[in-house]
Amino acid sequence: MTGRPPPTWIALQPAMPPPDYAFSQNTAYKSGPSNTYVQVSRDESGAVPPQSSQTFLQRWFGGTKRALRAFAVGACVILILNVTWMCAAKAKYGIKDGFGTIREDNCAAAKSLNTWLHFAINIASTLLLTGSNAFMAVFCCPSRKEVDEAHRRGKTLHVGVFNLGNLRRIAKRKGLVVILLASSSVPFHLLYNSLVFTSLATNQYYWSVVTEDFLAGAPFNLTGDWVIPAMGYPHVPAYPTFTASPPSSEFGNLYRLDESGFARLDQVMTDYFVDMQHSAPSWERLENKDCLQAYSNAFVSDRRNVVLVSSAKNANNSILQYGSADFQADMDGNWWICSKHNQDGGFQTCNAQDYISSADTWTVFDYPIEYCLSQLTDDVCSVQFSMTIMVTVIAFNALKVVLMVSLLLFYDAEKILTSVGDAAQSFLTNQDQTTQMMCLANKREINHFWTSRGLARPFNPHRMRWGASVSKKRWLLFFFLMTVSLCFVAIFGIWGFSHVRQQGVNLNLPSLWNLGFGELNQNTLVVYGGGGNAVTMTIIANIPQLFLSVISILYMGIVTTMFLAVDWSHFAFKAQALMVSTPSGKQRGTWLLGAPLGWGIALLSFLTLLHWFISQSIFIVQLTVYDKDGKPYAFNPGINYQTQYTQFSNCGYSPIAIIFSVIAAVILLLSAIILCWQRFPAGAPPIVGTCSAAISAACHPIETNTNIVQGDLRWGAYGGLYNEVGHCALVSAEVWDIGRVRPPVPGQIYAGLPSSQPYQTLAPVQQ
Repeated sequence: MTGRPPPTWIALQPAMPPPDYAFSQNTAYKSGPSNTYVQVSRDESGAVPPQSSQTFLQRWFGGTKRALRAFAVGACVILILNVTWMCAAKAKYGIKDGFGTIREDNCAAAKSLNTWLHFAINIASTLLLTGSNAFMAVFCCPSRKEVDEAHRRGKTLHVGVFNLGNLRRIAKRKGLVVILLASSSVPFHLLYNSLVFTSLATNQYYWSVVTEDFLAGAPFNLTGDWVIPAMGYPHVPAYPTFTASPPSSEFGNLYRLDESGFARLDQVMTDYFVDMQHSAPSWERLENKDCLQAYSNAFVSDRRNVVLVSSAKNANNSILQYGSADFQADMDGNWWICSKHNQDGGFQTCNAQDYISSADTWTVFDYPIEYCLSQLTDDVCSVQFSMTIMVTVIAFNALKVVLMVSLLLFYDAEKILTSVGDAAQSFLTNQDQTTQMMCLANKREINHFWTSRGLARPFNPHRMRWGASVSKKRWLLFFFLMTVSLCFVAIFGIWGFSHVRQQGVNLNLPSLWNLGFGELNQNTLVVYGGGGNAVTMTIIANIPQLFLSVISILYMGIVTTMFLAVDWSHFAFKAQALMVSTPSGKQRGTWLLGAPLGWGIALLSFLTLLHWFISQSIFIVQLTVYDKDGKPYAFNPGINYQTQYTQFSNCGYSPIAIIFSVIAAVILLLSAIILCWQRFPAGAPPIVGTCSAAISAACHPIETNTNIVQGDLRWGAYGGLYNEVGHCALVSAEVWDIGRVRPPVPGQIYAGLPSSQPYQTLAPVQQ
């Protein structure tokens, strides 16, 4: 058989230093002027060259340490504001049962104040946690010594971003600091947003089915057979079958199980209904449908007693049936609406929506209802704060300040490579032998084919996407958490919209907006028994904040990695200086917010807005119970027949805020996808991302001048080295300008790792 001889593949010799370098076991010697050799230490002190003079901007605004100082100062300011606010609020408003009242007003004013206070809290929280995350990202990065140790073991580390994988290979003290900073952030995610909340008044009330002549003063009789339950809690008897509890001010008489006690309660109830009989004609008249909607909610804040006028007649008693709507665990106060379905006061809930469609034929205990007379009350709300949450937040704020200040004191001693530029500067100054002859290796090839060192490959100018700079694991985790979060939001949103629809609210945007953006509304309460204590409800309400914070850290890490990769690609097309943590000469300072300033501000603002939307979507609410007299409910712990509440905490939600949150979350997801889908220019260097070994592989120039790290650099190809195989590296712009280095030629063989494609894609050399 004839034809071309089979190709052979170029296998490079074990890594050899460039001709102007010589190595001993622990020391590198580079050629200096007049063929002399200058010793270069291989320890950490030789990893970074001496600094040249710094400009004013570099000195005061360009360094990572100075950015960390700014974040630490911000944390101190927030701590001072928190302590000052707590002391002032305690002195001005007082504390009762662990809560303080900032303002008591009509609900519209109180809800507006609560919304803007939450906006301010979200700004403070975002700034504090951004600073904390910046410290975590810095102290999660390795030193040159740790990088060298990892490379000797065939492992890579990440620089410039927060990466949990680094914790296994960096100093334990740094890992402990990162864990402490992360742990101290959890209380802020779970508690800070619920420091301030709105308290809504919910009214107990009497309902009564009466004849038309009741309004004209017809006589009535409330008494019937006395009902004394086995638990020892006697109710005032009802006519003919049901009972009602008296105003809470009369609870003391419930223990007088004698004739005088019963007589007292009988008189109190009679007097109360006489007053209702006199005042009811002046109350607001509601047709059946409006009456059902007004009292359909388990909590009524702007109304109290209601008289249901029936077409039925009774010559002996103008009150046909009556009862009380008391908030009790697992029973709606509006159970009487559903009496047609034999809900006669048992522990059940009532869906009034079932009756609205047939409101004209509505009956209560088989009495047909013509219309209602409803007693209007002031709709009073208050803005309150929790002292327990405030103290907890201040304690962890103080812990963060202590950690930040301590870390600043030891920052220089750690010699951390906090940016891609720091790593490149270190490798250019003191080259890493473990990555020689790998100049075209990218981050993914480093991770999978380190052991294949010694094979050459052709330069491929294929335009890769920005997303390739981020690891697949990070992408998968980000999309997984986003999917899980959106699914939870969808499930909760479906339940929430179904719930408000049952309350008679239309699901069009104007109706949902009228419920309020992040405002407490009696139609949007998450009722679970009697709720729970404030801290428990706070944690439940803020679990979405914790999810969002993890997603935010992942998102910012992804965006930062992509922008760093884009910045690295610019070395192939223009001269630019390294972006380092402590700039000097022509060097650039690192990005303050993990991205170019405009992008950083936009992303931080958007994430703050998203946190605020979430805080307005589900939030803690406090309800204060008022009795039938309009007085705060007088709790009596001696009554053990059923659980009674003076105040209780629960979670509320805002349908319109949920819609805004979903839209913002989708925008966040789409922005990541759009950025991921962008392409690098043709001819860009291999994607190094934040991978220490890939960065090192690109930092083996043949130049002998270590001062190149202070000036502008270019990435390009040398020719004629290593068995006539070319070599690519970062070089000074001056070398580029004199023509010694040029862009790599597509298809030309260079000393890099084999690609992740089958070996047959490597360029053969014909014999």
